[in-house]
Amino acid sequence: MTEKDIIAAPFVRAANATLRDAILVAPGAALDGVLPLYGEPSPLIERAKEQHKVLTRTLQDCGVLVHPLEAEDDNGHAAFVADCAIVVSSGAIVLRPHRIDRRREVNAVEAKLRDHGIPILGKIEAPGLLDGGDIVIAGNTAYIGVPDNKPRSNTLGRSQFSQILVSTGMQTLELPMDGSIPRLSDVFSSAAEDLIVAATDFVDTSSLRARAQILAIPRGEEYGASLLPLGSRRVLANLRFRFAVPMLRKAKLDVVAIDLWEFGKVGGGPPALVLPLKRA
Repeated sequence: MTEKDIIAAPFVRAANATLRDAILVAPGAALDGVLPLYGEPSPLIERAKEQHKVLTRTLQDCGVLVHPLEAEDDNGHAAFVADCAIVVSSGAIVLRPHRIDRRREVNAVEAKLRDHGIPILGKIEAPGLLDGGDIVIAGNTAYIGVPDNKPRSNTLGRSQFSQILVSTGMQTLELPMDGSIPRLSDVFSSAAEDLIVAATDFVDTSSLRARAQILAIPRGEEYGASLLPLGSRRVLANLRFRFAVPMLRKAKLDVVAIDLWEFGKVGGGPPALVLPLKRA
């Protein structure tokens, strides 16, 4: 590790602050074996690799320093690096995804965080479970999606996360969501300090009405609510959604739209593919 590898605190100052540094993991051949969403064909790995390269270049063009991580990908999920950890202003919280075969990925991400000088504030310990894709931060609140059939997290994992987060001055709020959706971040995003974009047929936003404006994405375009904040009112979106993207632009958001549908076929939107390390 050299001095130039160190990222200085504060790390992720705010969810909608300008994205400066991020970890990305290129997809492995196993991606084409991941079960696709209902009605979708299986992803094509060569197309996915090209789309991931476009994602990397797009982020770099937006001023983001990309820190690539090589991770073993036996199960096809390694590219969804945001499931493994979450970084806040003072450090990182290492998560414990519900899939046992992803634990090696978590170890690799933790090592990468330490390499860049980001302190580990805490870890979700066994038998706690919590996937990063089910966490979306807006303001000082981390929203945790809890599916209505088989939650990917458990009470212990969510409680541990909440306790760690409280020590940073933040809070958590659980949101009931439809069990057909792979991640909360697929259908719920913080697009601006005062604007939540959500597929309201699939996630219960009734508790948020007093907190922020809700831009509701209609059924059939629900995955168009999956957005990666690049800065204040600037987001990265999957261009496939011909109704959702214009809705975002009509709401006066600066939308950078690229093709990421090979990942979207298995329920992986832009925020699942990027682990922010620095927002300033």
